[in-house]
Amino acid sequence: MKAASRQKLDQRAFLEQVHECRDNGYLLSSKKIGSGAFSKVYLAYATQERMRHNCKLASDLRGKCHTMVAIKIVSTAEAPAEFCKFLPREISSLNATYKHLNVVQLYETFANSRRTYLVLELAAHGNLLEHINAMSAHHHCPGLEEEEARRLLWQLVSAVAHCHNLGIVHRDLKCENILLDDRGCLKLSDFGFANWSGLKNSLLSTFCGSVAYTAPEILMSKKYNGKQADLWSLGVTLYAMVTGKLPFKECQPHRMLYLMRRGPTFQPGLSPECQDLIRGLLQLHPRARLGLQQVATHHWMLPAAHALFCTTLCAIPEKTEKPQLRTSLHNVEPNADSDPPRSLLQLWRPQLQGTSCESASGPAPEPPGACPRQGADSAGLELWSTETAGRTVGRSRHPLLLCSIRSVPGHYPVS
Repeated sequence: MKAASRQKLDQRAFLEQVHECRDNGYLLSSKKIGSGAFSKVYLAYATQERMRHNCKLASDLRGKCHTMVAIKIVSTAEAPAEFCKFLPREISSLNATYKHLNVVQLYETFANSRRTYLVLELAAHGNLLEHINAMSAHHHCPGLEEEEARRLLWQLVSAVAHCHNLGIVHRDLKCENILLDDRGCLKLSDFGFANWSGLKNSLLSTFCGSVAYTAPEILMSKKYNGKQADLWSLGVTLYAMVTGKLPFKECQPHRMLYLMRRGPTFQPGLSPECQDLIRGLLQLHPRARLGLQQVATHHWMLPAAHALFCTTLCAIPEKTEKPQLRTSLHNVEPNADSDPPRSLLQLWRPQLQGTSCESASGPAPEPPGACPRQGADSAGLELWSTETAGRTVGRSRHPLLLCSIRSVPGHYPVS
């Protein structure tokens, strides 16, 4: 009886949500693409009438050639106050990061006394965790190929740099919160634990995020720098991409810290440059971790920079372009709502005097000794044994010829 009664309540609540979405210009489908303790995400369709009244929605969907969106429904009436305090931060963070190609777009919100609705960009190809497992099974080899991991990491660094430049720290970077659209373009999502770090040296104290991706200073209940904590999570994500498993996985925090002090181990075949980049991010001391600019200029990342540079050159219009067209383009007034999402990765700022930006990280740490790993791996990631690599490769110093680069394209988790 209890199960049947609960089912009737769920059906009634869903019908209410369908009517509320329809009243706001969206057709809610029954396909659920994500769920959490107090929220669910459904596939939905924007009506033509709604698109006429929402320039932000219309301009983005026009380029995608469909009207599909994802609607996250948060049951604010059922959620505790502690949960609800993060919702305004999530909305303000998504509004601030709007128009970056590698951050999921928030089109609009509407609410009543019981629920809050977030209309989000649809990323139809699932999350990064699913992509890693699918590619591992397809190639009969753990993790992604380094070329694919490099392409995705470039986009992720672009998204995180955009957030950090705006003073926003994500605090829940993990494979499940990184989505892929139908063009293979990466989308950073789920800003439920995001916060603003206005002051340069401001410290946070809230324990949040997933333990497997959490920085050691947070596990030790210390106040922490949100940007440096995101860098640790970035290193864990890269390790998961190239190995098909997580570097540290334990239920008990003290055991997790023990594994962190020993450092990550690597399977044979992983390039020394990639190992070096991971070690540079998984430094126990927060200030010793590579910064985003150092990640972007790391020797392992150079092929991605070269590929994007070539793509950017190909996109430059020919000099034979008609003068009338250039004039008309310059006369167009910028519109904050109608411009399509863009990605501006400005991690390089060489001086005009001709000096070049360089990777300024210190020498690489000595690799930890080989040792058996204990504890279970993440349930979602495939289980693969790892071995210690030989010597690390020092982080490269090289001149950069780019002032800025535009990144190119390539289910929803909830708080």
